[in-house]
Amino acid sequence: MYKKIIVVLISILMVLTLASCGVREKVNEKIFEKVTETVINKATGGAADIDLDGDKLTIKGEDGEELTIGGSEWPDSGAATMIPEFKHGKVVSAFNSDASCAIVLEEVQEQDFKDYLDELKGLGYTENSYTFSQETAQTYSAEAEDGSAISVTYNGNDQTLTISFRAASTEAEQE
Repeated sequence: MYKKIIVVLISILMVLTLASCGVREKVNEKIFEKVTETVINKATGGAADIDLDGDKLTIKGEDGEELTIGGSEWPDSGAATMIPEFKHGKVVSAFNSDASCAIVLEEVQEQDFKDYLDELKGLGYTENSYTFSQETAQTYSAEAEDGSAISVTYNGNDQTLTISFRAASTEAEQE
């Protein structure tokens, strides 16, 4: 499963690299979606439905799972809905699926990061915790009782916050 995710991400990066080189401006959005869909389907050996909407790419697998990359707003579906929304700063990147998410924000104040960290701890993200601090960066990662895990990293130099979350695995996923 993780190999497939890596292959998909590499394929997406290759396609997005082409898009940033001007190819996207030369072809219409539907053709670009079809090319991306073909590349991902060949990479995974499956069938995927691709939806390109502005700066957001959504891939729907034949099993119904959805993966969204990009966007400038907090995701309103998938794993991102399982954690508190960070309401400060500006979302610059988001990766979101049913099982995990990673969201990067800019223009985040250190106190807002600390308040969010307190909120996470209050929700039970305290098991197997790890804290790292240096002059300009702070990281906290922990699990909740249900096995879900979160990691937040704040960089004071550029006022960025990265939030990574993995939902607790279900019995079906473990089989």
